[in-house]
Amino acid sequence: MELFFDSNIFLHHLAGNDKASKLMEKVEKNNIIGYINDIVISEVVYGFLRAKTGLRPLELKKNIVEIEIDLRQLRDLFKIFRVLPCNIGYDIFEVMNRYSLLPNDALIAATCRFYGIRRIATFDDDFRRVKFLKVVEV
Repeated sequence: MELFFDSNIFLHHLAGNDKASKLMEKVEKNNIIGYINDIVISEVVYGFLRAKTGLRPLELKKNIVEIEIDLRQLRDLFKIFRVLPCNIGYDIFEVMNRYSLLPNDALIAATCRFYGIRRIATFDDDFRRVKFLKVVEV
């Protein structure tokens, strides 16, 4: 099965959520072909930094040069996924308008549509509005 992974699955996994971790394990064992894009990577790294530092966005931005956090765990986790380019251009506007999504979610949905991926693992109910995606129950 091909399955796109939203960033919240990674963040739940990193926080110790068993359901998210079991899904990650299926990718690691090649029972699922897992896909992500640069948006997911960015959101996961940002969420990870926020969780590890406890800093608010503006504080994090001001102190990023001084922060020393080992990101190898994330790098290793991302390696088991296929990273899809999300250079889908103006499709973002159509997807945002049609499905009432914010930009990052619209880029994720448009990436799925462009590459023919029909399933998404997410805890975000907003993707349930996207007609061409089936939200996989986690």
